[in-house]
Amino acid sequence: WEARKKIAILSFVVAVVILVINFLLPVYYKATTTLLPETEKNKLSALGQIADVAQLAGVNIPGSEIARLYPIIATSETILRNVLSKRYLTVAFPDSVNLIEYLGVEGPTPEHKMVAAMNELRNLTSIGLDSRTGVVTLYLEMREPQLAADVANSIIQELDSFMRRKRITNASEQLKWIDIRIKEVQNDLRAAEEALKTFRERNRKVMDSPQLALEQERLSRSVLAQSTIFVELRKQYELAKIEEIRNTSIVNVLDPARAPVEKERPKRLRNTVVMFLLTLVASSSYVALKSIYSGQMSSLLGSFGSRKET
Repeated sequence: WEARKKIAILSFVVAVVILVINFLLPVYYKATTTLLPETEKNKLSALGQIADVAQLAGVNIPGSEIARLYPIIATSETILRNVLSKRYLTVAFPDSVNLIEYLGVEGPTPEHKMVAAMNELRNLTSIGLDSRTGVVTLYLEMREPQLAADVANSIIQELDSFMRRKRITNASEQLKWIDIRIKEVQNDLRAAEEALKTFRERNRKVMDSPQLALEQERLSRSVLAQSTIFVELRKQYELAKIEEIRNTSIVNVLDPARAPVEKERPKRLRNTVVMFLLTLVASSSYVALKSIYSGQMSSLLGSFGSRKET
């Protein structure tokens, strides 16, 4: 209590310094966009058929898990390179400018600048995934509110474009695989049909012999099995062809990014109040501990002096 004036002055000075520093720091605005996971309907219409075809090849691609890859893909080099190379309208530059120039990164070569810009953009980007609902939320900070929204939407557009290219590539690969498999099954089906035809030509009275009847049933099942596989492959082949030329969006955007109204940081009032309280507590604790330990030290020295005299 005796040092209250010094504590108050120190806390006030620190708060003023922090406030001045906060006014000197650049202002950042945060844009937010929300993505929905793939629903069952969208799985059937977009990626579900590709997953079914992949399952025929022994590959399991559950559509509900695709959204879990969005945080990784959105911050990948493939996506960020295109986002950084795009040109945006900004307040700081009279003409459109790419993010490498806007962020002002330095480097001896263009590739060094690109890598530095990607790292800085990753630091300005954060992506959250709700493991319970599968909803993905992307946050992006920029010094201009409209630029933050434009860059966030650009990331989502590149993500959707990447997913569509992957879908088309997968569909093309599945078409090749199914085409080869159809030819193999077609040959097996013809062989089974010829075997059944030859058996019937050689054995007119099949019902008189249980063994011949059993053999005919076996050959008929073989023809039926090969025919079922052939029909299914033809159906999957047509679905894959449709998927190959399909150009619809895959990423389901619930809320596109819009220019934020209020700044994200620095939070000047909060930072100032927090530092004022921290300084107040720290300086008070220091004075209290100093008083306690200085009193104990004086008692210890007095006791030591008395013992010496004795």
